[in-house]
Amino acid sequence: MENNGELLFIEDALAMNSKMPMKQIYSCVMCTKDYFFVVPTKSIGMFVIFDTIKNHSHFDGLTIYEGLKKLQNEATDVKDLESKLKELLDNDEKYIYELAQATKLKISGFLGKKTLMYRKGKSWASFNPKSKAEGKKMAEFYPY
Repeated sequence: MENNGELLFIEDALAMNSKMPMKQIYSCVMCTKDYFFVVPTKSIGMFVIFDTIKNHSHFDGLTIYEGLKKLQNEATDVKDLESKLKELLDNDEKYIYELAQATKLKISGFLGKKTLMYRKGKSWASFNPKSKAEGKKMAEFYPY
């Protein structure tokens, strides 16, 4: 699948959410105009460090980033990619966020770093790209 401005893939981000408030989730984040998908590479909680991605045919012998790029390349369009990402993440709402359901969506910045904040009722999630360049791309992709 060609990108054509319909997709933003952030290789290295730090995510948090209200379902696991004491964990920082090192992630790859796949953004479409309708969703963002947090794909964990490693989670760090108060007491445990562990890898969280499941074994999946797209990740045999590949890094998570390479597996997601393979998934992107095999998708026919954005809707197909969204469907495959939902399947990969077991439709887990800790990792899949539909932007149309957000009660508040905001991108804030501090010293060039950007953070996307998503609220849905009392639940919240956020992620921030580690690099300033990817943060700038995120702010251009999502005009909030």
